[in-house]
Amino acid sequence: MKSESISESAAESPVAEKRKAPEPTYAPFMLAVGVTMVFWGLATSPVMSAAGFVVLAWALWTWIAEIANDWRS
Repeated sequence: MKSESISESAAESPVAEKRKAPEPTYAPFMLAVGVTMVFWGLATSPVMSAAGFVVLAWALWTWIAEIANDWRS
């Protein structure tokens, strides 16, 4: 009887709300690709480093924007 009252009060509590899992995204993978391209460009050419920086910046921007949107909702 005591366990029923605890589970009922936990279900009604606003703290016990369910959170959904975040959507899968390619942003972390692209961030790793960008970092790899930047360092590969240091060994090969500045063009590769510039392209890697663009990919890195885009992936970081996308990932942060997705996290911010999840926090707002």
